[in-house]
Amino acid sequence: MWLLTALLLWDWLLLQASSRVFTEGKPLTLRCHAWKNKLVYNMLFYQNGKTFKFSPWNSELTIQKTNMSHNGIYHCSGMGRHRYTSAGVSVTVKGLQSSTPVWFNILFYLSVGVIFLVNTVLCITIHKELQRKKKWNLEISLTSDYRKKVNSYLQKDRNLEEEVKCLEQEEQPQERVHQKNPEGEQ
Repeated sequence: MWLLTALLLWDWLLLQASSRVFTEGKPLTLRCHAWKNKLVYNMLFYQNGKTFKFSPWNSELTIQKTNMSHNGIYHCSGMGRHRYTSAGVSVTVKGLQSSTPVWFNILFYLSVGVIFLVNTVLCITIHKELQRKKKWNLEISLTSDYRKKVNSYLQKDRNLEEEVKCLEQEEQPQERVHQKNPEGEQ
Protein backbone atom coordinates (compact mmCIF):
# COMPACT_ATOMS: atom_id res chain seq x y z
CA MET A 1 0.00 0.00 0.00
CA TRP A 2 2.80 2.40 0.90
CA LEU A 3 4.51 1.84 -2.50
CA LEU A 4 1.25 2.56 -4.36
CA THR A 5 0.77 5.77 -2.34
CA ALA A 6 4.36 6.82 -3.11
CA LEU A 7 3.80 6.25 -6.84
CA LEU A 8 0.57 8.24 -6.77
CA LEU A 9 2.26 11.09 -4.91
CA TRP A 10 5.16 11.06 -7.39
CA ASP A 11 2.90 11.20 -10.47
CA TRP A 12 0.45 13.66 -8.88
CA LEU A 13 2.69 16.64 -9.83
CA LEU A 14 4.09 17.12 -13.32
CA LEU A 15 6.82 19.48 -14.54
CA GLN A 16 6.66 20.50 -18.21
CA ALA A 17 9.44 22.35 -20.06
CA SER A 18 8.82 24.45 -23.19
CA SER A 19 11.62 22.44 -24.82
CA ARG A 20 14.29 19.99 -23.73
CA VAL A 21 17.11 21.43 -25.86
CA PHE A 22 17.76 25.18 -26.19
CA THR A 23 20.18 27.45 -27.92
CA GLU A 24 21.87 29.86 -25.57
CA GLY A 25 19.89 33.10 -25.21
CA LYS A 26 16.44 31.56 -25.84
CA PRO A 27 13.75 31.60 -23.10
CA LEU A 28 12.93 28.51 -21.01
CA THR A 29 9.46 28.12 -19.47
CA LEU A 30 8.78 25.54 -16.76
CA ARG A 31 5.20 24.72 -15.75
CA CYS A 32 4.48 22.71 -12.62
CA HIS A 33 0.88 21.47 -12.37
CA ALA A 34 -1.10 18.93 -10.42
CA TRP A 35 -3.03 15.91 -11.60
CA LYS A 36 -6.41 16.99 -13.04
CA ASN A 37 -5.24 20.61 -12.54
CA LYS A 38 -5.94 20.50 -8.81
CA LEU A 39 -4.87 23.52 -6.76
CA VAL A 40 -1.18 23.58 -5.82
CA TYR A 41 0.53 26.31 -3.83
CA ASN A 42 3.94 27.07 -2.30
CA MET A 43 5.73 25.92 -5.43
CA LEU A 44 9.44 25.18 -5.29
CA PHE A 45 11.50 24.77 -8.46
CA TYR A 46 14.72 22.76 -8.33
CA GLN A 47 17.74 22.55 -10.59
CA ASN A 48 20.08 19.59 -10.06
CA GLY A 49 18.49 18.94 -6.64
CA LYS A 50 18.92 22.51 -5.34
CA THR A 51 16.04 24.94 -4.81
CA PHE A 52 16.36 28.03 -6.98
CA LYS A 53 12.85 29.57 -7.03
CA PHE A 54 9.88 29.80 -4.67
CA SER A 55 6.43 30.97 -5.71
CA PRO A 56 3.40 31.01 -3.38
CA TRP A 57 0.80 30.71 -6.21
CA ASN A 58 2.42 30.93 -9.64
CA SER A 59 3.05 27.47 -11.07
CA GLU A 60 5.00 28.79 -14.07
CA LEU A 61 8.60 29.96 -14.19
CA THR A 62 10.29 31.61 -17.19
CA ILE A 63 14.01 32.16 -17.62
CA GLN A 64 14.18 34.88 -20.30
CA LYS A 65 17.72 34.28 -21.55
CA THR A 66 19.21 30.86 -21.00
CA ASN A 67 22.92 30.25 -20.76
CA MET A 68 25.15 27.25 -20.16
CA SER A 69 24.56 27.40 -16.39
CA HIS A 70 20.89 26.48 -17.00
CA ASN A 71 21.80 22.92 -18.09
CA GLY A 72 20.53 20.24 -15.71
CA ILE A 73 17.69 18.20 -14.30
CA TYR A 74 14.68 20.23 -13.16
CA HIS A 75 11.80 19.19 -10.92
CA CYS A 76 9.22 20.94 -8.78
CA SER A 77 7.33 20.42 -5.57
CA GLY A 78 4.18 21.96 -4.25
CA MET A 79 1.53 21.71 -1.54
CA GLY A 80 -1.90 20.26 -2.04
CA ARG A 81 -3.11 17.93 0.68
CA HIS A 82 0.54 16.91 1.03
CA ARG A 83 3.89 18.09 -0.32
CA TYR A 84 4.14 16.59 -3.81
CA THR A 85 7.25 16.30 -5.99
CA SER A 86 7.44 15.89 -9.75
CA ALA A 87 9.76 13.66 -11.73
CA GLY A 88 12.89 15.26 -13.14
CA VAL A 89 13.09 16.80 -16.61
CA SER A 90 16.45 17.12 -18.37
CA VAL A 91 17.14 20.48 -20.03
CA THR A 92 20.16 21.06 -22.28
CA VAL A 93 21.36 24.52 -23.32
CA LYS A 94 23.71 24.51 -26.29
CA GLY A 95 26.21 27.28 -26.85
CA LEU A 96 26.10 29.52 -29.90
CA GLN A 97 27.36 27.74 -33.03
CA SER A 98 30.08 30.29 -33.83
CA SER A 99 33.21 28.32 -34.66
CA THR A 100 35.26 31.47 -35.29
CA PRO A 101 35.44 34.52 -33.04
CA VAL A 102 33.55 37.62 -34.14
CA TRP A 103 36.72 39.74 -34.22
CA PHE A 104 38.23 37.33 -36.76
CA ASN A 105 35.24 37.70 -39.10
CA ILE A 106 35.39 41.50 -38.82
CA LEU A 107 39.15 41.54 -39.47
CA PHE A 108 38.81 39.18 -42.45
CA TYR A 109 36.06 41.16 -44.20
CA LEU A 110 37.78 44.46 -43.44
CA SER A 111 41.06 43.25 -44.97
CA VAL A 112 39.26 41.91 -48.07
CA GLY A 113 37.58 45.32 -48.45
CA VAL A 114 40.90 47.17 -48.16
CA ILE A 115 42.53 44.86 -50.71
CA PHE A 116 39.62 45.42 -53.10
CA LEU A 117 39.87 49.21 -52.65
CA VAL A 118 43.65 49.25 -53.23
CA ASN A 119 43.27 46.99 -56.27
CA THR A 120 40.57 49.24 -57.75
CA VAL A 121 42.63 52.42 -57.19
CA LEU A 122 45.70 50.82 -58.79
CA CYS A 123 43.68 49.57 -61.75
CA ILE A 124 42.16 53.00 -62.38
CA THR A 125 45.54 54.73 -61.99
CA ILE A 126 47.23 52.36 -64.44
CA HIS A 127 44.38 52.66 -66.92
CA LYS A 128 44.56 56.48 -66.85
CA GLU A 129 48.34 56.40 -67.24
CA LEU A 130 48.13 54.06 -70.22
CA GLN A 131 45.50 56.24 -71.86
CA ARG A 132 47.62 59.30 -71.27
CA LYS A 133 50.64 57.71 -72.95
CA LYS A 134 48.53 55.98 -75.62
CA LYS A 135 50.41 52.74 -75.16
CA TRP A 136 48.33 49.60 -75.19
CA ASN A 137 51.19 47.14 -75.81
CA LEU A 138 49.22 45.15 -78.36
CA GLU A 139 52.32 44.17 -80.33
CA ILE A 140 50.48 44.02 -83.67
CA SER A 141 52.91 43.34 -86.46
CA LEU A 142 52.35 45.09 -89.77
CA THR A 143 52.58 43.25 -93.04
CA SER A 144 54.88 45.70 -94.75
CA ASP A 145 58.38 45.80 -96.08
CA TYR A 146 59.58 47.43 -92.91
CA ARG A 147 58.42 44.64 -90.53
CA LYS A 148 57.81 47.05 -87.70
CA LYS A 149 55.89 46.27 -84.54
CA VAL A 150 53.23 48.65 -83.29
CA ASN A 151 52.25 49.41 -79.71
CA SER A 152 48.99 51.29 -80.22
CA TYR A 153 46.33 52.06 -82.75
CA LEU A 154 47.67 55.61 -83.02
CA GLN A 155 51.12 54.30 -83.88
CA LYS A 156 49.62 51.84 -86.33
CA ASP A 157 47.85 54.71 -88.12
CA ARG A 158 51.10 56.72 -88.22
CA ASN A 159 52.98 53.72 -89.53
CA LEU A 160 50.40 53.19 -92.29
CA GLU A 161 50.67 56.88 -93.22
CA GLU A 162 54.44 56.51 -93.49
CA GLU A 163 54.02 53.46 -95.72
CA VAL A 164 51.64 55.35 -97.99
CA LYS A 165 54.13 58.25 -98.25
CA CYS A 166 56.95 55.85 -99.08
CA LEU A 167 54.88 54.18 -101.78
CA GLU A 168 53.92 57.58 -103.20
CA GLN A 169 57.57 58.65 -103.23
CA GLU A 170 58.54 55.46 -105.03
CA GLU A 171 55.86 56.06 -107.66
CA GLN A 172 56.77 59.74 -108.19
CA PRO A 173 60.25 59.11 -109.69
CA GLN A 174 58.73 56.61 -112.11
CA GLU A 175 56.15 59.18 -113.22
CA ARG A 176 58.88 61.77 -113.76
CA VAL A 177 60.77 59.31 -115.91
CA HIS A 178 57.63 58.72 -117.95
CA GLN A 179 57.08 62.45 -118.27
CA LYS A 180 60.63 63.06 -119.52
CA ASN A 181 60.45 60.16 -121.97
CA PRO A 182 57.10 60.30 -123.69
CA GLU A 183 56.07 57.03 -125.18
CA GLY A 184 56.59 58.29 -128.66
CA GLU A 185 60.29 59.01 -128.07
CA GLN A 186 62.67 56.22 -127.61
